Amino acid sequence: MLQKTEVLKKGFTIIEILLSGAIGLLLLLVMANAFINFQKMGLMQNDNAKKHAAFERTLMMLKSELIQAGYGLASYHQGIQITDQSLRIQKDMNLDGDLEDSREDVVYQFFQEDKKLSRKSGQGYFQILMEPIYSVFFHAHPVDFEQKGITPCVRMQFQLNEFDDLQEATLCPLTL
Repeated sequence: MLQKTEVLKKGFTIIEILLSGAIGLLLLLVMANAFINFQKMGLMQNDNAKKHAAFERTLMMLKSELIQAGYGLASYHQGIQITDQSLRIQKDMNLDGDLEDSREDVVYQFFQEDKKLSRKSGQGYFQILMEPIYSVFFHAHPVDFEQKGITPCVRMQFQLNEFDDLQEATLCPLTL
């Protein structure tokens, strides 16, 4: 009489192993993609924070140079030239009363094609303050300040990145 032996099934079939491996690999790829995107987002936020800090330093430098030029004093009625792309501060460093001396000028200029905000002192070369910066516009406020005989506020509109909102910073002389 022949005896039937039963084979015990232990373990998994090759199909089950391949299927579970494929599912595990798919989950691993999804998690790796999420991790990489999270890292990119963190680097972009870090870059934006650095740009904001650099722009704040630029504003503080501009404010300091305006104060050194006498901006806001009762005797200060000329000495600032504002265009869309540049701001020229005419200082009288040697106190000779000559504001037309270009050796005493400080110029802040935005170079649209290079996306650079730069500064030049005297007859020197432009030094890059920030790059890349998407846009910077300089304005005088009020626009008719010369007719009114008042010292204008210096208004800067800027975008640090292409998809950022247009931001504004205004530097005005103190009035008592």
